[in-house]
Amino acid sequence: MPKTDPNLEIWVEELKTSLEKLDQVLGQLAPQVVQWFQRATSQFKAPSDDACRSFAFYLLAFRDSADDKEPDHRKEAIRYGRLFLHHIKPERRHIERMISAASRGTPFGDWLQQYQDMLSRIDEIQRHMDELLTALSPKQDAKPDVIRKLASVAQEAWAGANEGRYPRSTNPNDPLCRFLVEALKAIGQERTPAAISKVLKGLRRTR
Repeated sequence: MPKTDPNLEIWVEELKTSLEKLDQVLGQLAPQVVQWFQRATSQFKAPSDDACRSFAFYLLAFRDSADDKEPDHRKEAIRYGRLFLHHIKPERRHIERMISAASRGTPFGDWLQQYQDMLSRIDEIQRHMDELLTALSPKQDAKPDVIRKLASVAQEAWAGANEGRYPRSTNPNDPLCRFLVEALKAIGQERTPAAISKVLKGLRRTR
């Protein structure tokens, strides 16, 4: 049996204590994301609540990277992220067995609902973690390009709600740039529509 990395144990414990706080923050931010999509354009439907929550997750994940002057720690983050996904699988199977057993009887109290909520939260974290590990991969770029990545996620969310259609223009006064102005401002990274447009057109890098 492989030895457990003590750093991983610390990281997992810290992550467990942060999940509830993260859920609360996402719950507060996701409705704002819906409003940004709605204000950006009336020509496209705003994405679903789940898609807006997913965008909020990305926004929180990348909020410090644009102005981060620290060394690139993505390899370490990816390593512990993968280890977390590996170690959470047995816990998920245990919860599934508890739910399955309860479904064959009459559970007491509200613990069944708590287990179902926990299973749903684990599935959401796993999905987001998979997406984030892909986004953080050094193969994607020398360092994450926040504006381009958020633009891609926003367009994907729009496409999901509009039969594959989404705002394509990267001009300053068009929906995509207007949306990103509000999104970036919410995490303290204020950019003008013109500056965002230049990044999306490849005329400058995110700084």
